[in-house]
Amino acid sequence: MAGMIDIHTHILPGIDDGAQSWEETLQLCRTAANVGISHVVATPHFIPGAYTKGVKEGPQLLNVLQEKLTTEEILLEVFLAAEIEPFPELPQWLAEGHLPLLPSGKHVLIEAPIYSAPSWTEDLLADILAMGLTPIIAHPERSPLASTSIPENLVKEGGEIQMDAGSLLGLWGKEVQKSAWNMIHKGWVTYIASDSHRPGRRNPELLAKAKEAIERHKSSELAWALTSEKAKEVITARCNSDAQ
Repeated sequence: MAGMIDIHTHILPGIDDGAQSWEETLQLCRTAANVGISHVVATPHFIPGAYTKGVKEGPQLLNVLQEKLTTEEILLEVFLAAEIEPFPELPQWLAEGHLPLLPSGKHVLIEAPIYSAPSWTEDLLADILAMGLTPIIAHPERSPLASTSIPENLVKEGGEIQMDAGSLLGLWGKEVQKSAWNMIHKGWVTYIASDSHRPGRRNPELLAKAKEAIERHKSSELAWALTSEKAKEVITARCNSDAQ
């Protein structure tokens, strides 16, 4: 049986505010494997004018990482996508193939802005849904979006929410923690992810701890669904189903 599946991490070195060296990358990967994570998606930031190296250099770095994991005997399967900051041209860029989707080929990870809630966000998400893609909003509980109707409306329209494990554990303060558990109770959340950046405070162990917290406060079935079962579709490529 597969272990936990972590769909949001910043483990590739030197391309955003995540891992800054191969040593840090491998430390994060060892931690992931040790706490029971079997699959990880590397999702470097894509922010126009700020972080763009992940899209350009990610595939080569992923190949190197896979070789290092084999050499170091770290049992972890790693995929590549991106965490994309919303910008008005995003649907067009996706349609033209300029930005990576998650491994399924039909999900896209969209960062909930930490300091703002642009008025056009809901229209942008609707445009992405109209393309036949499933937008996954990353950590809306940490964003001003949490106080809007956008998370609820997104779920109603077929989009999904990924919550940061650290939010459930109080890493970002009591208000964010309260918002996170509120979204869990309302059934809006599809995935929990570590959002790992560096060894130490933000590492893959957060996912295991969040799973334990959900088991205590809700149920083991929900904990497994949010940390593994529902993410299987995200890391499984579309094959012949479209042609049948």
